[in-house]
Amino acid sequence: MPRRLPIALLTVWPGLAQIWTGQEVLGLILATGFAATLNLAIVSKFLWTEAFAAGLPGFFATLAALTWVAACGYTVWWLWRRHPARHREAIDGLFRDACAAYLQGRWDDSRRTLERLLALDETDADALMQLATLYQRTLQRDLARSTYRQCLDLEGGAKWRWEVGRALAALDAPPEPAAQAA
Repeated sequence: MPRRLPIALLTVWPGLAQIWTGQEVLGLILATGFAATLNLAIVSKFLWTEAFAAGLPGFFATLAALTWVAACGYTVWWLWRRHPARHREAIDGLFRDACAAYLQGRWDDSRRTLERLLALDETDADALMQLATLYQRTLQRDLARSTYRQCLDLEGGAKWRWEVGRALAALDAPPEPAAQAA
């Protein structure tokens, strides 16, 4: 839980926690909606009191409060149920199982296990690298290329830059002709 504490503190302003965790569009929508309703509530209550109907300042204040509560509720739910740190032990076990299946030549089992892992944490660069290697091994060149590129796009994918570059070069190279029998 200590790694999730800074994210929980960001719930003070709706949208910050979502932006911090990579959900930029949702975060911007929540932040903009909350800021707009909060500004309307302040302006209608304290600045232009005669410009708004009698019930609108209360409505805007209630709407701002509901936006804040909804954003906080969503953030707490996400931290409790969906945050990758909560699933770290399961993710590590799935990665070990996928590697074991790969090394035993059980490609389909390895692929399914890696896909389950990525459903828990789509930002796991190691799992994407393993999945791309599996696709390359099973001659699914287009899937391998796109998965390697997806791995590079992740923050943790930088450590795989050299390996991905070599793998992409190997995928782009023409296939070697089969050795001729003498």
